[in-house]
Amino acid sequence: MTNRLILLTGFALCMTFLFCMTEANAKDEAQPLPQQAIDSILDLESDDFQTRQQATQKLPEYGEQVIDPLLKVTEGDSLEAAVRAILVIEQIYIQGKEKSVGRAEDALEKLANAKNPSVAIRAEEVIDRHADIREKRAVREITKMGGKVTFWTAEDIAKTPGASSREPGQVRYIVLGKNWTGNENERGLRFIKRIRDLTTLYMIKGHPIPDLAMDDLMKALPATRFQTRESDAMLGISSQAGGIENGGCLVGDVSEGLAAAKAGIQSGDLIVKFGENQVNNFESLVDLIGKKEAGDKVEVLLIRNGKPKAVNVTLSSWLDK
Repeated sequence: MTNRLILLTGFALCMTFLFCMTEANAKDEAQPLPQQAIDSILDLESDDFQTRQQATQKLPEYGEQVIDPLLKVTEGDSLEAAVRAILVIEQIYIQGKEKSVGRAEDALEKLANAKNPSVAIRAEEVIDRHADIREKRAVREITKMGGKVTFWTAEDIAKTPGASSREPGQVRYIVLGKNWTGNENERGLRFIKRIRDLTTLYMIKGHPIPDLAMDDLMKALPATRFQTRESDAMLGISSQAGGIENGGCLVGDVSEGLAAAKAGIQSGDLIVKFGENQVNNFESLVDLIGKKEAGDKVEVLLIRNGKPKAVNVTLSSWLDK
């Protein structure tokens, strides 16, 4: 116990010294670890239960500045102190403050891979308990880095075969293109891995993700469909079975507000020609769209109720949806 107190005290003093040595001209000058925080960290191993309990309740107030010292506590011999340290980090995470939530989440991930299985299991339990918080934060970060996130709606679920298990508000698909900035240390891809039940990830030509990182992402998301598009142009439809035998793409879902919907294309229409080119199936239509750019105008010939109909379409952009 004495050795442990000496170790923690020494660590805390080192932390205080490092904080104080921050350059005076730094924009956000770090503050020294308060003595009360140091005392509370030491109290996690107090012989008195009430003292340990009060320390556990007090420490979350100090936010991110106590996370590193708490990680040190989890490396010690006291399982109770380690568990209390994890509980404190959990509370800091739940608070959701901008400067501390990321640090807390990183700390929990690190602890989930700790050598001590008791520590690792408890950290994993915390992560699982707050999967919703984790995913919402991932969505925010993906969006900040230039990714486009689309969610399931009740209407989408009702008209999409096999989507009955989905819930409104769940992530439906993510689009990554040339504006993606999440490649530094593959930080952004880490957030994509945190999206539960991601249906599709669209990769638009010009995206900066290297092949090796893409392979790793595919392994992490085995149930996710990875779709590549050769340009940012999009029509805004899905296909449904039928129409292939005689050629053409039978329109399934028509996304509201996008090119197809604006042009008046409807579910059940059979697209047989795109510009001057015949459409054999959905894949051939995707290839033809990939040769265009967002904003291009194209005449689309379709069959509706057995009658041909031509519509003029201005292609939308995957990156602007």
